[in-house]
Parts: sequence; C-alpha cells; structure tokens
Amino acid sequence: MELIVISNPRFFEGEAALINQLFESGMERFHLRKEGAEKHEYEQLLGNINPEYLERVALHQFHELAVDFGIRRLHFPEAQRKEGQHLLLRSPETTNLSTSIHNTDQITDLENFKYTFYGPVFQSISKKDYPSVVPDGFKLRNPGTVKVIALGGITPEKINLVRQMGFDGAAILGSLWNIPELALNHFKKSLEKCQRTDPM
Repeated sequence: MELIVISNPRFFEGEAALINQLFESGMERFHLRKEGAEKHEYEQLLGNINPEYLERVALHQFHELAVDFGIRRLHFPEAQRKEGQHLLLRSPETTNLSTSIHNTDQITDLENFKYTFYGPVFQSISKKDYPSVVPDGFKLRNPGTVKVIALGGITPEKINLVRQMGFDGAAILGSLWNIPELALNHFKKSLEKCQRTDPM
C-alpha cells in the first residue's frame, strides 16, 4: 500500500532538512500544501530540497513553479477540478495529476487524474472540526482506474484498517507534524505498516 506525506501547513525552522531526511528514508511522494503562503516562500523551500528528490514533490499551489524546479506532479483541489483548471495545462500527458473528493460517487469522473484523496476517513488530527465521513463497516467500491488514497486521522495504528477498507494508500499529515522532532520516526513506522503484506 502506498504512503503519501502532506506537508506541515506552516513553515518551520529546519523544514527542508527534515524533508530531505524523509526522502532518504523512503518517502516516495510529498505533497507541498501551505495555504496562504507566499510564492517566494515556496521557492525558498523547494530550493533547499535536494534536486534529485524534486520529481517526487506534488505542488498544491503556485503550479507555475513546476517548470522552474522540474516538477511533474500537480494537485488540484476539488473546487479547482470542478472549474476545469487542470484542463488548461499545456502538456497534461507528461504530468501526474491528483485531486480530492468527498464523495466516492465522484471517482468515475476523474479520468485525467492518477489518484485522489478521500476523507476524512477518521477524525482529522490537524483540523479538529473535520469529523470522519466514513460510516462503520465502510468498504471502498472503486469502479474506476484512479487510485484512492485515505486521508484524515491516519496513524500507524490505523493503516491496517485503511487497507481492510480497500484503499490503495494512505496520506499522513497531522499525526506526522504535531511533534516535528518525532516526524522521522513516525514516518518510518507508517511506511513499515504500509509495506507489510500480513495483517499484523
């Protein structure tokens, strides 16, 4: 099962170094999302990430920076997708696109996207007013070819449950960044859980 890391919503000291350590420890995909950030702040952070890892970064804002940094992963939130902003890309065939949904009925509408986030699957850790949208006994029925990534309240202890629900992967955010000094260890535990094929 895949594991995706979403950035801390806020910038913090030593962030780029920690991101590089996460990549070194096996992080395959890193979503850079910082609502309200300035473009120059994005540029500074991206400039301090090891260039060999930039191909694993997905941009949520300032998509135009993709050209400058050789990034080919772009995320379009639900509102932007519904506006058709992803259709304005010059070369969408060479770009990996992702999006977000809040209703599984929308999966069949995502033909231009590689994967989508769905949630909150559990009570959000980073946003206390975001309760789970998943009912007890939920089992994902994915009629499309787009991978569905569980988002919201994901901890290492819940990854096996995410797998049992039928998701293709899990995204971690609040549980990783609440205590940044423990983020690397927390990531390694989450990755180990995702890579295991047994239910333990």
